[in-house]
Amino acid sequence: VIYQCLNSPKVISAEVSSKCSGSKYENECDRLTCVFRESKWLDGTAVDKTKVTAHLEQFATDHAEWSPAVQHAKTACLGPELKAQSIFLNCPAYDVTHCVLSSFIKHATPSQWSTSAACAYPRAYAAACPVCPSDCFSPQVPIGSCNACYLPPRTP
Repeated sequence: VIYQCLNSPKVISAEVSSKCSGSKYENECDRLTCVFRESKWLDGTAVDKTKVTAHLEQFATDHAEWSPAVQHAKTACLGPELKAQSIFLNCPAYDVTHCVLSSFIKHATPSQWSTSAACAYPRAYAAACPVCPSDCFSPQVPIGSCNACYLPPRTP
């Protein structure tokens, strides 16, 4: 629902996304590794940070309203080595993707959010909570590890 409430253009091309969809991928890590490979953002198994940075800079040029979020994403996601962002270990494509999407959600300007009443709660949730991958809510993941928003914020 959060993505429906943000006026967020697609960062990954539809062509690449379609090449990397379907049941041939065991999990989200495999699918996103395909996306990075098809986009030429991998150097072996490591993320080519220079190419991802160039892509994000072009995105910010094409969508100036997203420039603050892009700048944050470049610093937070492409600077130091990222710790695992979900239940997937050693999956740099997933880690970078999740970090960038989280930066976009957390650093979107107020004008980028829909003013629809249906978006009031998603906007408050995004402001109050870390952005947790859905896998973090699996029963085998202890509450409070990567699922800090297991209990959504409540309004008085």
